[in-house]
Amino acid sequence: MAFGRLLLAWAVVAAWLVAWDAVQGRVTGGPAPRPRELWVPAGEAALLALFGALWFGSLGAGAWWLVFLLVGTLREWPVRTTTGAARIARVVAAGGLLAWVLPS
Repeated sequence: MAFGRLLLAWAVVAAWLVAWDAVQGRVTGGPAPRPRELWVPAGEAALLALFGALWFGSLGAGAWWLVFLLVGTLREWPVRTTTGAARIARVVAAGGLLAWVLPS
């Protein structure tokens, strides 16, 4: 897998996660993410992009949604609120973006 595609995947997922946090802050009335806090979604995007590259590059191309559903659920276990379910959906959507950017 080319480094450029991996970097593109990271950028797309990082933009998705930052946009999600901004919209979530507006909907819930919470604070918008500050510029120096952007390393958190950037780091999460890097890990998801590396995981997606591993999945799409070597292990398989099918059932990407199930893999990212399991990863999101593991992060949020036990799911007790609708916020936890939304964060799982956020990870599954990031997996969808990776499936689009990093086809096998």
